[in-house]
Amino acid sequence: MQAYLSSDDCNLKEFSKSLERNLQQSDAPQAHNIQKNIPVYDINKIDLAKNTDALRSEWANVLRNTSGVLVLKNAYSDTSCIDAATKIYNKIIAAEKVSSEGKKDHFAASGANDRIWNSAQKLCEFDPLVFAQYFGNLAINTACQAWLGPNYQMTSQINLVRPGGAAGFPRVRPEPCQRQNGERRRLQVVAAFI
Repeated sequence: MQAYLSSDDCNLKEFSKSLERNLQQSDAPQAHNIQKNIPVYDINKIDLAKNTDALRSEWANVLRNTSGVLVLKNAYSDTSCIDAATKIYNKIIAAEKVSSEGKKDHFAASGANDRIWNSAQKLCEFDPLVFAQYFGNLAINTACQAWLGPNYQMTSQINLVRPGGAAGFPRVRPEPCQRQNGERRRLQVVAAFI
């Protein structure tokens, strides 16, 4: 089994063809809307407390075989935990700036960017309730289970690139991933941190 892709694995013709495909409602029958070939699921209209096998199967198919992305509209019915986590992360950044004594950022000059390594752990230690509300989201959990399986593990790092700071570069670190049917799988969950 090949662990990493190489340039020989890239087929530009197949990739271009995949961009021209139009997602049909039959490809994502539980989606409430399809916008620009991306299925949109209104979480307010889905009962995630019941058996989600069919939904997770659909989401896995969407992620692997069709658009490769999906939207979870209203994933957080109460977004106050996001605001609370943002305030806590800002406090952690400020405290770490003081304790780092001006050391340079991983990708940029000192003070240009902000980063919190192990931010999930630090949020939990700072405020366990906010951590539980922020990371205990049923919609995000269902999406993660759809792609990674039921025993996935969550990790989180904050990387706040400020104007003038050098952006990081995309990379895959050789760390353990969930495996399903022999495939290595990752799921990027992106949350706005403003």
